[in-house]
Amino acid sequence: MKNKDIIMLGIIIGIGFFFIGAIISNIFLSSEEDLLPYKVSALIKLTGLGILTSSMIIGGIIVEEIDKNLKLLLLLLGLLLLIIYTLASPELEWKIPSITNGETEYNTRPTGYGVPGFEILAAIGAIIFAIILKKKRLKG
Repeated sequence: MKNKDIIMLGIIIGIGFFFIGAIISNIFLSSEEDLLPYKVSALIKLTGLGILTSSMIIGGIIVEEIDKNLKLLLLLLGLLLLIIYTLASPELEWKIPSITNGETEYNTRPTGYGVPGFEILAAIGAIIFAIILKKKRLKG
């Protein structure tokens, strides 16, 4: 497999995980007592978003078989997605339904995505890894 194929596979898997997490949260509703679907959905969505963002950033740096404009677009969209997520994640809340006296009420919970800004460390690590790979590839 070429680098281009691996990056495309990463983007497809990342988007797929994100939508699978959304489907899980819509089909298996959480309650105050049972937060397992909520946590599983958050884990799958975060994994998908991480794979998608990392694939776009790394693809924008190391893939040589594509046009320079496409490389720049991948890199910029990956960084933009990372920045938007980092800034928006503290504000994200999920509405969890709970039935009280026959009426459905919705309680808010944080998304469970962890410490805001933590994703930047993973992105910086991915960028450093991609740069090291590119330097080794140019030398060899």
